[in-house]
Amino acid sequence: MMRVACDIVELAALKDNLQIIFEPTPMGWNAYEKFGDTLPEASLKRAVEIGTIFFGGVGDFENDVTIGREHPEMKPEARCLLALRKKMGLMLNYRPVTFFPELKHLSRLRPEFIPDWVVNQNFVRFLLEDSYFGTADLIENFDENFCKRIGLKLKKDVTGYEEMVSEIAYYRKASLEKYFRAIFTQARAQKMPVMSLDKANVMARYQFWRIIINRIAKEEFPDVEFINQLIDSANSFLLSPEKFHGFIACGNEHGDIISDGAAVIPGSMGMMCSSAVNPDNGVAMFESGAGTAPTLAGKDVANPLGRIRTGAMMLRHLGAINGAIAIEEAVKKTLQDGYRTGDIFFINSDDPEKILGTKEMGEKIIELV
Repeated sequence: MMRVACDIVELAALKDNLQIIFEPTPMGWNAYEKFGDTLPEASLKRAVEIGTIFFGGVGDFENDVTIGREHPEMKPEARCLLALRKKMGLMLNYRPVTFFPELKHLSRLRPEFIPDWVVNQNFVRFLLEDSYFGTADLIENFDENFCKRIGLKLKKDVTGYEEMVSEIAYYRKASLEKYFRAIFTQARAQKMPVMSLDKANVMARYQFWRIIINRIAKEEFPDVEFINQLIDSANSFLLSPEKFHGFIACGNEHGDIISDGAAVIPGSMGMMCSSAVNPDNGVAMFESGAGTAPTLAGKDVANPLGRIRTGAMMLRHLGAINGAIAIEEAVKKTLQDGYRTGDIFFINSDDPEKILGTKEMGEKIIELV
């Protein structure tokens, strides 16, 4: 998937007279085989220096349960992704979910429930702080006896024999204000509404979240349509896509879960794209939001369209608008022409002669770019 996506990005960038040069920075289980570390220091240093990362898959189920069992600190999803997000200050995780009319029949919804107009769900996950980083960020502030008393532990130190395990989840005022302002600014520019998802009826940190976003919405962005929604009841909106149209502000943990659920409803997680951006300096990482599919490795059957669409997000971020549009239109035209990978093929309506492998799908996109 990365090979075909990189070829397409390089070609599309030329439409804006931009030359893209990809420099490999090995991470993940493949890097462990060579360097003895899933996040080699030289790779991390170079990725941070470059500041724009086109991120490939790093996980592997087999290594997770073999090497990962003996060395849990090496599991790459946490070691690579969380380290990069923290080191680079990647606060804003954009996870756009698009309902392609060409794939209506694959949706987990009945076609009549999907509006004829294009539904754009722009999930913007708060990628830092919360429960994903809380313990690692703050555990040094507490003495050993206090940590033992409340069961406070890092994930890598959990054995399963403890009487109790706890972890810290938190948000900082300055971080939330920066995050909310970035979302409202984009929503205003695109004339779209903002929906904030929280659990303010139970959790203190989400009461904090709601108070701050309400203030910013009222005082700074009164022209932007805005509502609050509890995260649990928001799950029902997954079955009513038009209710989720717009920018959706969601915490790290909640956003991770609900955006994955939203992504699978239009047809396949293989179509999902994602980016993580530092709003202060523009450094960014671009990855397909569906993770990895190691069971498909080497079979030339995985859907590369999510990765390719992620490349379009990267070009748009770099200012190569013509190239981004070319990729997006090529993906749309390919779907309109009936070409499918196995995960988006529907036996009752699609032509089996138009099922493509990973490489063939990439070549079809290149023809149109």
